[in-house]
Amino acid sequence: MRDAFHTDLDTLSDDLVEMSRSVAAAIRSASESLLRSDEDQARRVVAADTDINAFQYSIDDRVVELMTQHQPMASDLRFILGSMRVAIDLERMGDMAKHVAKIGARTGCRMPGVRDVFAGMADVANRIADKTTAILRTRDRLDAAQLDLDDDEMDALFARLMALLGDGWRHGTETAVDVAMLGRSYERFADHAVRIAQQIVYQVTGEVHLDRRP
Repeated sequence: MRDAFHTDLDTLSDDLVEMSRSVAAAIRSASESLLRSDEDQARRVVAADTDINAFQYSIDDRVVELMTQHQPMASDLRFILGSMRVAIDLERMGDMAKHVAKIGARTGCRMPGVRDVFAGMADVANRIADKTTAILRTRDRLDAAQLDLDDDEMDALFARLMALLGDGWRHGTETAVDVAMLGRSYERFADHAVRIAQQIVYQVTGEVHLDRRP
């Protein structure tokens, strides 16, 4: 019975890794559609978000099944409950990728200075997505702790973007709102990845890592 239980735990872990890979593909494709002003690619990203949502529903069902059919020990219980939280954050990362695609298809990034910032955000988001998949696979708490550094880089780029929307902005209020929402989507994408990293640390060590941000 315990062998079957641990096989189910391995399957749950594999599902999270696959969901993370889907999210990584989504943000990469969304960023490409933004930087190329490719509306067809943006629509494909938006449509594919239903697959990421389906991953979350499947993981939720698996968690309920594990909780009702087995009596997990403390460490296994941390992993099971943490997996549900990880799936929620992955689903929201997928939503952020969808937002990038939707807004980018409408706005593009043709304004002076903005394209360079979004290209930087795209690079950081891709790196964060790949690292998130890696730490879900390896469950290395030291690698998980390092994700804060990438998040700091994203925050700096977001601040730079906001500075471009200051007094010298000459592209209209509606475009400014779209640019700010695009930046916010990337910034939130990184924040959810940090939350996942914190869950990995908790699952491995049992230590609660309080977010250092206000």
